[in-house]
Amino acid sequence: MSGVSVKNPNREQWICDAAYYKSVSRNFDPHYQLSDWLAAEQDYLTMLQCNAPQKNSTVKKMGLRHLAKSLPATSGQK
Repeated sequence: MSGVSVKNPNREQWICDAAYYKSVSRNFDPHYQLSDWLAAEQDYLTMLQCNAPQKNSTVKKMGLRHLAKSLPATSGQK
């Protein structure tokens, strides 16, 4: 199996939380469920790459809320 293997038990929870906050920023528009999840997965991988030299770094839920607030509202777009 090729691809990135992430050995972090909090991976799915982090992605779930990030996708939730992305959805909040779009007023839970159901057209974005998959794209929010995939974007959250990409954000997780990007975060890992940015924090690679640091050991035991964590991103807290407050950081996810901040990320969601920084996203532009696109509730009218599909």
